[in-house]
Amino acid sequence: MSLLRAVLALIVVLILAHIVLFRLDYDPATHEAVAAVYSLGELVEYPARELLPDAGFYAVALSAAVGYLILYILVGLLRGRIYRQP
Repeated sequence: MSLLRAVLALIVVLILAHIVLFRLDYDPATHEAVAAVYSLGELVEYPARELLPDAGFYAVALSAAVGYLILYILVGLLRGRIYRQP
């Protein structure tokens, strides 16, 4: 459970980094790390883009970040229920 929560937290940070790089007008050709953030950001934002096909970049990216944050919270609640001692 902790590994899953860590991965979800890293996905949220990745999406926020993608938003910041987009806002600062960094081109993916600038550096390999920037290109990696752009490609991974687009990959993890794909489900939100399919749910919101007519929305802009910021709406899709922020809704994807919120979705992963909700999953992070739900996994934390599930972890508390599993490991609770009676």
